[in-house]
Amino acid sequence: MKKAILSVSYGTTDRAQCAGTIDRVENLYRRTFPDCAIYRAFTSKFVIQTLRKTETHVDTVTEALDRLCAAGFDEVYVQPTHVIAGGEFDSIRDGVRVRSDCFKRLCIGKPLLDAVEDSEYICHFFAKELAKANRALVLMGHGSAHPENEKYTELQTTARRLGYDSIFVMTLEASPSVYDILPAMRNAGYGSVLLTPLLFGAAGHARRDMVGDGPNSVASILRAGGMEVECLVKGLGEYDAIAARYVEHLRRAMAE
Repeated sequence: MKKAILSVSYGTTDRAQCAGTIDRVENLYRRTFPDCAIYRAFTSKFVIQTLRKTETHVDTVTEALDRLCAAGFDEVYVQPTHVIAGGEFDSIRDGVRVRSDCFKRLCIGKPLLDAVEDSEYICHFFAKELAKANRALVLMGHGSAHPENEKYTELQTTARRLGYDSIFVMTLEASPSVYDILPAMRNAGYGSVLLTPLLFGAAGHARRDMVGDGPNSVASILRAGGMEVECLVKGLGEYDAIAARYVEHLRRAMAE
């Protein structure tokens, strides 16, 4: 039986960012599942088109599945690196659905934040890795109008339930926002903040919307609100423990 893992990310045009996140996770797949070939796909049409202008080809999900079908693979395990099962994840699921007849087995793993135990894992990780006494830790996600945006609220609720009162979760494009957490941090007595992305890769969003010099960046808003702000621009994919969580989701998909 020919087996393959299709690693699916939003994508990036930044080669260094790709090496530190996507390559890192895919190399872990290679070491963990040596009997599987590793293939790659991106979901961002903009990233794919931009790369193709530079003669760098990355498949869409359906293109990758067609390639795997033509190569005679029997089992394909699709593992996204997305944080929640939002719109991008829906597009992956649609691609898998329309190509399901091409393989003896085709299944998809869960995103980073799926079950409550995933939120617990992330909270424990960041509390150990970055939390410090008398300093708030702000995790900045992307956010979405998709119903799965509730996973960010679930993460915040989980942090409180576990006693990690210094962790605050916000999103750029949905709720909770920076304006939601700022008064909460003030009320809790925090005057300093470590701001870091809850994004797989710390590319454009992190550089521009998180730490940019403009008045609308998260760091600028926090400073204007009286906070002393330190920024750590490091994507989730750069942490070995987070990469290991994607491996766990993939392992579970294989076992189903």
